[in-house]
Amino acid sequence: MARLKKQKNIVTKRSYTAGRVVRQLPVAPEPNRLLKVWRRVLERRLRTRLRAKVAVEVHDNTHTMLTFQRQRTMWRLRLHHMFLAAPDDVVQALASFVRKGDPEASALLDRYIERNRSYIRRLSPAQMRKRIRLEPTGRTHDLERIFDRLNERYFGRRIDAAITYGPAPRVKGPRKSIKMGSYSADSKVIRIHPALDQPVVPRYFVEWIVFHEMLHHIYRMRRGEDGRRCIHPPELMEHEKRFHDYSRAQAWEQENLDLLLRARVSPE
Repeated sequence: MARLKKQKNIVTKRSYTAGRVVRQLPVAPEPNRLLKVWRRVLERRLRTRLRAKVAVEVHDNTHTMLTFQRQRTMWRLRLHHMFLAAPDDVVQALASFVRKGDPEASALLDRYIERNRSYIRRLSPAQMRKRIRLEPTGRTHDLERIFDRLNERYFGRRIDAAITYGPAPRVKGPRKSIKMGSYSADSKVIRIHPALDQPVVPRYFVEWIVFHEMLHHIYRMRRGEDGRRCIHPPELMEHEKRFHDYSRAQAWEQENLDLLLRARVSPE
């Protein structure tokens, strides 16, 4: 993620006012200018491997290191700045993961991120939540009320997290999949897809999704013997069955998934 071009020779400036030669000191490049140069170099490195146009946006997030999407003939990637100077094998793995979701490439990227965690800013969950707009009250379902009741009933109020409706991802045409909930271990924030905030979606189903994300607060991501990430360990899946409407919620999902996929939600 490449070497800068060779720096041009420094031009000297002569002045005779004091009867001596004065050399102009070199001016250090502006950080933003250097960032643009390295970003363009990375775009070229990825372009040769993906054989398509590439646009890279660099960020300093603390949780999500990599996101990407295909827009016609162009790949758009949002990458943590640790990838700017990545070695060739990591850039190749990045291209393989983007192009075909290669699991070996994914494992290599995980190892690279783990080795470079020192580049990730350290903020407390409270500091991170201050940067997030929390909107737990929907038109149909109040997520905060659901969270509080589940926290009392199942966890003895031990789950120290916040909850909100998340923004709807921008999609063109009908959805093919939907991520109904997510949990950020860094900010301790649960996000629920706004498509669930409909009168046709029963409360017990929303409760099940919230309950599942609350379990991620207890059962953290770990790595298996093969080095790959395990987001849903067996203990989490077993614990999830304790939810009072587990079977009914699963049945509703199977019967009404198309309804959620067709839901019209305005992205923010």
